[in-house]
Amino acid sequence: MNKLPNYAKSLLLYGASNTGSFVQGYFLVEEQLYARDGKELYNFCSWIDEHIGGAGSANIDMLFSAFKNPSDLILSKQAAEIAEKIRRIRSIMTTTL
Repeated sequence: MNKLPNYAKSLLLYGASNTGSFVQGYFLVEEQLYARDGKELYNFCSWIDEHIGGAGSANIDMLFSAFKNPSDLILSKQAAEIAEKIRRIRSIMTTTL
């Protein structure tokens, strides 16, 4: 899989928004995913949760490209920038609660 299929993108975003994490969201929608895509999508969800901290419709395609091409410095830098933004937002949310 070179590109994140639209059906999978929709399901993964739905699952993550309803559970709070991409791995938990994966399990919510797992039965609706094509079996041939399952392992790679699970690994992608784990990567998002462990390395990025989240994703949305505006950046999930780029993050999938970064996941698939870890040696691409431009994609890796973009993914790291998103991860840093998410960390800052979570930090602000934690201190204001």
